[in-house]
Amino acid sequence: MIKNWTVTTQPVRLASDGVMIRERYLLNKKHTNHKHTEALISLFGCAETSNRIAIVGEQFRLNQQLYNRRGGRPLSSYAIEYCLTLPKGYRPTIEQWQSIIKDCCLALSKLCKLNKSEFAQYRQQIRAVLHQQNQDSSKGSGDHVHLIVGKVVGNRVLKELQQKKATRVIKQAFNQSVLKHVGIDYRSYEPIEKEKGRRLSTWQYQHQKANEALEIEKLIKQMQVQFDKWLKAKEEHNERQARRQQNRLVKNYEQLKRRSLTASQLDRVNIVRNQIK
Repeated sequence: MIKNWTVTTQPVRLASDGVMIRERYLLNKKHTNHKHTEALISLFGCAETSNRIAIVGEQFRLNQQLYNRRGGRPLSSYAIEYCLTLPKGYRPTIEQWQSIIKDCCLALSKLCKLNKSEFAQYRQQIRAVLHQQNQDSSKGSGDHVHLIVGKVVGNRVLKELQQKKATRVIKQAFNQSVLKHVGIDYRSYEPIEKEKGRRLSTWQYQHQKANEALEIEKLIKQMQVQFDKWLKAKEEHNERQARRQQNRLVKNYEQLKRRSLTASQLDRVNIVRNQIK
């Protein structure tokens, strides 16, 4: 089980240049990060939205330099970017993703305690792009949305957006919204390759699983040989040999109980086990 669906947070740096760099990245099919991306889909906003975020940020920065007599560092980040990711195997529709993003943005707006006019401007500075990923490849992430939210609204900077509490809020909103609109609960999700572990590379994991499969087959074959010997001993009324083979069968059975067997393997083991009861 995981604690939450994945959300990462980072400020969009380099002022207006940074905002436009992110805009170009979001829809760049040829970018090296998009080798495993099947589709780039705008959910909210467009290039004009990013341009608006940049302009509002530049205006605030100019006013800051003109009227802030106390000095201080000028604003260098005009937006916050959140990346909301689902594991491979889950592909909400475009409409479902739009509903999820709406819920997340609404939760963030409540955190920032926006008034009516601020909320109207806030809505105009939301850019969201869905990246649908190849679901069959072992590389790359699952489907995810890049959500860029302008930090400057009215005459203030929404500092709450880059604080830890904003990440907590959007994670909670993401969890609830995915359950509401898609019907999947993060608490019931188990990674397909949970045995793989963080330190194992793909080839090491595959090698380990192959060895485990060989060991299981070896134990099952041993059980079948031991069962034949047990059956022969019973026919010959050799109780000593029968007990010896039965003990070996039980020992191998206990080992196999702790392994992950296929349905076919489990049937073969149970047939032998039921015969010696």
